[in-house]
Formats: sequence, C-alpha cells, structure tokens
Amino acid sequence: MDVKAGTRDVIVYTVLGLLAAVAIIAIIMNVLVIASGGETYIQQQKEEERLVTITGSAKIYAVPDMFTATLGVETFAKTAMDAANENAKIMNGVMSALKSIGLADNEISTSTYNIYPVYDENGRDVIGFRVINMLTVTTNKLDTVEKIVDESIKSGVNRIYGLNFYLSEQKGKQLKLELVESALKDARAKADALLKPLGLNIAGVKTASIVEWYEPIYKAEYSTSTAGTPIAPGVTSVAVSVQVTYIIET
Repeated sequence: MDVKAGTRDVIVYTVLGLLAAVAIIAIIMNVLVIASGGETYIQQQKEEERLVTITGSAKIYAVPDMFTATLGVETFAKTAMDAANENAKIMNGVMSALKSIGLADNEISTSTYNIYPVYDENGRDVIGFRVINMLTVTTNKLDTVEKIVDESIKSGVNRIYGLNFYLSEQKGKQLKLELVESALKDARAKADALLKPLGLNIAGVKTASIVEWYEPIYKAEYSTSTAGTPIAPGVTSVAVSVQVTYIIET
C-alpha cells in the first residue's frame, strides 16, 4: 500500500468535508437572514395605525308640521245600554264637528272604548255603568288645532290627553340630511384644534357614523280645557351627531 497516496486521499476527503460544512453553514445563515428580514417586514405591516375619534354635532330649531291629540267622552248611567247610547250620541256630534272644521276620516280614529260597572262605596252593589270612548286626531292642518280643541269641548268632549306637536317623518329626515355636512365640519374642526398644537396632522378618515335624533318641545295633557285658549306649537330641536375616526400622519 502506498502510504503517500493514502494520506493524500485523507487530506482530499477532509478538505471536501470542510467545504461542505462551510456551504451548509452559509446556507443556514442565508436562511436565517431571509427569515429575519421577513419577520421584520411582517412586524412593520402589523404596526397599529395612530387614530383619534372625534364627535361632531349640528342643531337647528324647526316648527313642527304635525299635531296629535286624544279626545274622550265619558258617560255614566244606571244601565250599560243607557251609558253607551248617551256616549254614542255625544261622540257622533264630536266627530261631525271635527269634520266640519276640515278633518278627513283618515285623520280621526277610535283609540279606546271601555264599559265597566261602578260600585257603591262598600264595593258590593253595582250602581251604574261608565262608558269611556276615546278617539285620536292626527293632522298636519296646524291652523285647525285651536278649533279642534274648542269645537270638541262644545260638542261634549270631557277628556283631552296628550296634545303633541312633532315633525313628520319626511320633514325630520330632510332636516337631518341637511345637518350631516355641518356635523362633519364640526368634527373636523375639533380634530384640527386638538392635533395641531401637538404638531400632528390628519392623513385620512378610518371610519364615520351618524347618530341622529330630534326632541319634541311642546307636550301637554288636559282633563278639561278652556275654550278659546291659544295653543302654540312652539319649536322642535333637530340635531345630528357624527362620530369620525381620523388617521394621524406618522
């Protein structure tokens, strides 16, 4: 056996082994570098946006365009039939009076009709029957409101509940839409006032939402009323509130 040749082979295999090891280490290091770079990129992508949420609002006052009231006739008699007949007679007169001042059939509706016995002081014997007939008037003819109250009382109404003035759905919706732009401007003005002293600027809008409502101003209830007493609709406040989340420049 040639000793020199054997030694040469060992050296060659050793060098090849070392080169292979170096190559493997280089590959591993390269993979780690790539993995490390990818991880950093993902972290940058996941970095949270800088946000601020502001509420803006706008309000106006509007005259209501709708009116509603509940008018009632209460009668008492010894028999249920007599109480009911008397009540019907009066209520027919009330409805005729309401129609004579310009109300249509679809503006008048029966809301409650009750017949119940009335007992003596001891609560044992029935001494008669009470009938309560209530109707609800709903109209946009606001110039007839005082006449509705006065004429119904003259015709025999002895109960009046819930005189309410309010905005119709159509008018309320129109006013709210008109207020959205003003509310958004209010939110932006507040955001600028908050951020500029801090050296920050708005880059865009993340989200925006609307919260809207209106508040009836006039509401009253009566068990009796004085004929000729003026009834004013007053005003209704219509307000729109928006919530905007702004993206802050980085």
